[in-house]
Amino acid sequence: MEFGKLESVEQVDFSLPPDHAGTLKVLGQQKAAHCKVHIGCPIWAEEGFVGKIFPAKTKRKDFLKQYSKQFNCIELNVSHYKALDAETIHHWLDVTESNFVFCPKVNQAISHTPLLMYNVEMFKELLELYRQFREKLGMPFFQLPNSYDSSKINDLLDFLDQSAVSNFAVELRHGNWFNNEAVMKQVCNYFYKNNITLLMTDVAGRRDVMHGRLTTKTAMIRFIANDMHPTDFARMDAWAERLKIWIDNGLEELYFFMHTPTHTLLPELVTYIIQRLERTTGIRVKPPKIIAQEPDTLF
Repeated sequence: MEFGKLESVEQVDFSLPPDHAGTLKVLGQQKAAHCKVHIGCPIWAEEGFVGKIFPAKTKRKDFLKQYSKQFNCIELNVSHYKALDAETIHHWLDVTESNFVFCPKVNQAISHTPLLMYNVEMFKELLELYRQFREKLGMPFFQLPNSYDSSKINDLLDFLDQSAVSNFAVELRHGNWFNNEAVMKQVCNYFYKNNITLLMTDVAGRRDVMHGRLTTKTAMIRFIANDMHPTDFARMDAWAERLKIWIDNGLEELYFFMHTPTHTLLPELVTYIIQRLERTTGIRVKPPKIIAQEPDTLF
């Protein structure tokens, strides 16, 4: 079963939690001159995009090129399951728009092992490979497994220390990271001092991972929608209001990744959050352009 997925969301309280007291302190409570906003999806190889946001008859080899014309970033999940190489990265750089950025998810051979400390050298090599993305490298991130709990806090912090990692995001999933304030305070203080972003996931079945804590002036949010259920839009409205508060108080960069079970609905959901964010904050991001469909004829 997918992380946090529920068969029914009718009884879920999707209210965003209050911001932790440290969030505004991290932001500095002074609006930045500019907040860079990246909004995208976790997939570009979607056949259902052809004729909807990709031109009709677009070949699969051209999907990324067309995707980058419609969105300004990608949550790069392929890097979690498959090792990247410089040749592939250089090809991606060549075919994507100049303002496009990739946010690679760390390969599971590093992130999904009982202890991270054994993988320091492998991770350092991966960080070197990420340099190949050059100006199109957004914020890479760890997605730690649900089995990796807070008893491994020393392993996590020692691993990050040994790797000298910065400008990175980390997603914690096990529940006991969030129900132990002393542990979470230690993690957040370390992340703050080392410029590591604590990622947030807004998903129906695990409201604890929507923790409301910023550790840097960058926010990374993974929003798990439910195929345009009415609650999806109410949740995005709430996010637009919360993001306005963060932006007004010093947020400098935002990554907002849209997920939903039916991938062909992603353009509509992304368009909604882009339009809602513009109305609320004045920040403009080009929405995906949905191709007008020819009406059915009677004769």
